Amino acid sequence: MNDPGGVSWITAQLSDIPGQADAALMLRHAEREAIPPGTFGVDVPLTPDGVASAERLGAMLSDQRQQLEVTTSPVPRCVSTAQALLRGGGCPEEVALDWRLGDPGPFVVDETVSGALFLEIDILEIVKRQLTQVATPAGMRPTAEGIELLLGLAASDLRRRGHLNIYVTHDAILAVLVAYLYGLTVDDVGWPGYLDGLLLWRCRERLLFNWRGLEQGTRPLGG
Repeated sequence: MNDPGGVSWITAQLSDIPGQADAALMLRHAEREAIPPGTFGVDVPLTPDGVASAERLGAMLSDQRQQLEVTTSPVPRCVSTAQALLRGGGCPEEVALDWRLGDPGPFVVDETVSGALFLEIDILEIVKRQLTQVATPAGMRPTAEGIELLLGLAASDLRRRGHLNIYVTHDAILAVLVAYLYGLTVDDVGWPGYLDGLLLWRCRERLLFNWRGLEQGTRPLGG
């Protein structure tokens, strides 16, 4: 979904979150160029349309939240997305980098072993294995542990300032997070499009979340 209008549910849901409560948005990066076959595509950049769409989304989000703070995967296309979001929102382009969002991300523990698997097997199949198999894919962290790393990042700075904390990540990471939280298959929740995101916020000692307008989910803070 390259056009922010395609994810208008994010702004609609954000408007329903109490204005004094911080919200977190776990967001896939904007549209990128094609990844060459047989490579990881780490340095593949955003398309011009991707940059423009991230700027538009940043403007839309800043209309609702005066303060945007962005943490991103170190991968260049995610950094470019983060900077474009801030630029569109009229904010300084100051971003924080966090490995939990990518490179290597919350699920990879041995990049050599897992990297070979990623080149051998379709990414959708790896995600399905993460969500359904008892045995953890080679070179990867157990899914539940990786999920806690992501939620720890998203929930760590949820206070009562009215901020929006955005975390720019990758489709495979976001797909596992959403499906795991909802207890559904990745086919049920749908593969994340460009600039697709999961909203999270805090209500007392619980973490609430919403994806594409599905029924609001909840879980205790800390697991």
